[in-house]
Amino acid sequence: MPKFTPKTLYDMYSHGFSGCIDEPEHLEKLMSKLKYPYFSDANFQIQDTGKGKLSTPFKSVLRFDKLAYEERQTTGDCVSHGTRNAVDITRAIEIHVHHEREAWIARGATEAIYGSRGHGGQGMSCSRAAEFVSKLGGVLVRKNYDDVIDLSKYDSSIGSRWGSSGVPDSVKKLAQKHQVKTISNIRTIEEARDALANGYGINVCSGYGFSRTRNEKGIASPSGSWAHAMAWIACDDTGSEPLFLVQNSWGKWNSGGHPDWGKIPDGSFLITADVAAGMLRGGGAFAFSAFDGFPLQKLPDYGFDYL
Repeated sequence: MPKFTPKTLYDMYSHGFSGCIDEPEHLEKLMSKLKYPYFSDANFQIQDTGKGKLSTPFKSVLRFDKLAYEERQTTGDCVSHGTRNAVDITRAIEIHVHHEREAWIARGATEAIYGSRGHGGQGMSCSRAAEFVSKLGGVLVRKNYDDVIDLSKYDSSIGSRWGSSGVPDSVKKLAQKHQVKTISNIRTIEEARDALANGYGINVCSGYGFSRTRNEKGIASPSGSWAHAMAWIACDDTGSEPLFLVQNSWGKWNSGGHPDWGKIPDGSFLITADVAAGMLRGGGAFAFSAFDGFPLQKLPDYGFDYL
C-alpha cells in the first residue's frame, strides 16, 4: 500500500478505508477483565468536576513537545496514533502537575501499539490498542532503545510488519516497564468532559467523518463516514453545550477558524455535544490513567498559549 499524504488519507477514509476495526468479541472479553470496565465505575471523585470549565490538557503535551501533533500517519495506523496522543495527555499532565520535566523524555511511539493488532492487514480496533498499553505491553517513547529497536523517528513499516507475527518479546518487555494503570470505556459526554478536566486523555474509534473546513469558532461539521480513530484533547463547557477538541493524525489536512480561547493545533477541530454523543455511542472510546482509577487532578494554570 502506498504511503499516505493528508489528501490521500482524507480521500481513502472518505471512500471506505477502515483504519479502525470493530471487534465486539474482543471488546467484551477485555471489558470482563478490567477492574473498572466503564468510566462511571471509577469516576466518583471527579464526577461533574468539568462542568462549566474550559479544560485544555493538550497544552501540557505542547509544553514538552511543541511539534507533538505534527507527526502524521503514513499507513492505516490511526488507532495507534489516537491511543498514543491520548496516553501522552495523561503522561504530560502527571509530569507537569508534579514538576518532573525530566520524566517526559519524548512523545509516545506508535509502532508497537499497531504491531499488536493481531493480523497482517490494515486497521486495528481501539480495544486491542487499549489492551496493549495497559496489559500486554505498555508505553514506548520516541527514542533509540539500544540493541533492541530504534523508535526515535516514526516508521510505519515497523508496526505494519509486526501485525501477523506480533510484537517481538524483546520490545514487549521494554514496553511492559511502563504500563497504563487504568483503562475504562467512556460512553457519555459528561464522562468525557470530566476525564479531560482532570487530565485523562481519550481515544475514540467511530464512523463519523468531518468537513475539511472549520467554522469561525473552530467547529467542524460531520461529513460522510470514516472508520477512524482520533484523540480528544480538550473540552470547552463554558457555553450552552460542551465542545470537544479532536486531534486528527493526518497532519495539516483542514483549515478554518479557532475558538475565542486560543489557537488550536494543526489538524484539530471542535465538535458539538450531539456529534460527540454519537461518536461515543459505538463503544469505541477509552480513557487512560496512570493511577488506580481516575482520581481528582487539578490541571496546571497555563496562563498563556503554547501555539
